[in-house]
Amino acid sequence: MEHLVEAPAYQRKRLSRRLLRRRRALGLTQQQVATKLRWSQSKVTRIESGDVGISHTDLLALLTLYGLSDDGVVRELTKMADVARRPSLPQMSDVHSKAFREYLENEQVAQTLHSYEPFYVPGLLQTPRYRLAVLRNDYRLSSLGEAEQAEVEKKITQKIEVMQWRQQILRKGGALAKAHFVVDESVIRRVVGAEVDDTSVMREQLELLKTLRGHPKVDLRVIRFDSGAHAGMGSSSYVLLDFPDVDDPPLLYEENATGELTTREDEARIKVASSSFESLQGAACRDAELDSLLDEAIRAI
Repeated sequence: MEHLVEAPAYQRKRLSRRLLRRRRALGLTQQQVATKLRWSQSKVTRIESGDVGISHTDLLALLTLYGLSDDGVVRELTKMADVARRPSLPQMSDVHSKAFREYLENEQVAQTLHSYEPFYVPGLLQTPRYRLAVLRNDYRLSSLGEAEQAEVEKKITQKIEVMQWRQQILRKGGALAKAHFVVDESVIRRVVGAEVDDTSVMREQLELLKTLRGHPKVDLRVIRFDSGAHAGMGSSSYVLLDFPDVDDPPLLYEENATGELTTREDEARIKVASSSFESLQGAACRDAELDSLLDEAIRAI
């Protein structure tokens, strides 16, 4: 799977923010813009929310109304709009939701990542065998018929390929400068693979975590059982992304048993998540203490 260079959902939001700022700078209301262009106000709202793409004709009409005629600016925004009209990672549509595909686009262009995970090794740090064991359990593979198993195995293979594609952001180069991970000690103590009598799955995973602990782009920390109560108890997993463009607000992605949430607009929710992550980092062990904990978990298998 090729590395994603252009992210439609990300570009759609960037374009919508540029257009929103320009309208406000001119002192225009959405209704005034709609009246001048003979559009409905709801159309302007949809464009500025970034939930829909904008046609070439409509973009040029807006740029003319907003007095944006510089050739460089027009080319930049037109290219942004062209990319924004494309579907989000269509090659993954059979195995991942639209919300998660849009999150993946943002992950590929983020500068920093903050991830809290109370149950699993984060996807960016998983081995293929760990991922396989988790997915087979999630899909209750052993309880399915032969035909159903074949179909599910195909989806599982695709999801593992997506995971490995995601992990490219940890390589040298690219936009990502640092990925910060905090996990609960239960993540490294639960012997994934033991359900099928293959404890080597977890041993291999823990050995990888030891290696990644020294990765220049990875900051991994674990909240020990003996550290007591912490800010993440009762929370679902979440990821906070920050971007190199100062005009791009952070993105919060949350996932639990009932669904997914992705937001840039809920500033209060993002602030709570950011504050919580700082607290979790402060409570978690790292460096030599973490190495010792990982060695202990390996020996216990």
